Amino acid sequence: MNFDYGNILTRAFKLTWKHKSYWLFMTFPILTGSVIFLAFIAPVFFLEGNEDWMGLIIALWLGVIGLGMIVSLIVSTAGMTSLTLGILRAERGEGSTSFMDLVRDGFQYFARSFGVMLIVQLTVGAVFTAFFLCVMALTVVTMGLASICLQPVMLLLTPLSFLVAAVMNGGIVSVIEEDLDALDAVKRALQVVREHVWKFVIITLIVYFGASFLSGIFLAPAMIPAMFAPVAMEMGEQAFWAAMGSFVCLFFPAMGIYSGIIGAFTTSAIDIAYLQLSRPVEKQIIAAQDITA
Repeated sequence: MNFDYGNILTRAFKLTWKHKSYWLFMTFPILTGSVIFLAFIAPVFFLEGNEDWMGLIIALWLGVIGLGMIVSLIVSTAGMTSLTLGILRAERGEGSTSFMDLVRDGFQYFARSFGVMLIVQLTVGAVFTAFFLCVMALTVVTMGLASICLQPVMLLLTPLSFLVAAVMNGGIVSVIEEDLDALDAVKRALQVVREHVWKFVIITLIVYFGASFLSGIFLAPAMIPAMFAPVAMEMGEQAFWAAMGSFVCLFFPAMGIYSGIIGAFTTSAIDIAYLQLSRPVEKQIIAAQDITA
């Protein structure tokens, strides 16, 4: 059975548009991250004229970073689990797809899904994090030259990051669909992604470039207050804070809504592709015959 990219993307679009409540599962992690980001930069405003508080400020930063990572991982896992459960139920045409039912029913898979995300984040995710931290350090030391020299490597890492997302999504699908534990689910996802690596790369690239194009249209109006910040600074402190306040009030909600829509669509596309590619050939042929019957 041929893998039809257009069919996968069309099904993902229809599913995401029909079940708009699914957007919330990807919106909440972004909004949570935005709150954590604001909490992270808030101590900066206490630094001016308060050098004696530097130790406390650093402690607050470390606390926000640690707590933020834990909270973000928990919220992201809960959202991904309930969203994946909703996608599977919508694909099968059975089970409740209401928002609250998916939240409640997703708890039975939460622990194993959390294990999947933890395994992926602490292995491949840790390697990516270490690499980008090294890039940042070298960029500072070389006054930006390192970032230019490492651009080809970073471009090569982009498809790999997509494959990491496919493994993570596939692991959660395996937890729910095949009732596997976290480690077996990751192994199963790795097997499927490795066997169909280019299919996952292509479909995620299509979604990525489409999302990048839409982000410029969707988020550009929310960036307007930030563009006027330098002018507002010349007009006075009150005008500057008014511009920055408008930016925060517009940008973060817009980013949350946009990320919710694109995140739900991307997850739907990867999950539907994974479902099709992880089935035995015999089941795919039977499914094709049922559709054409």
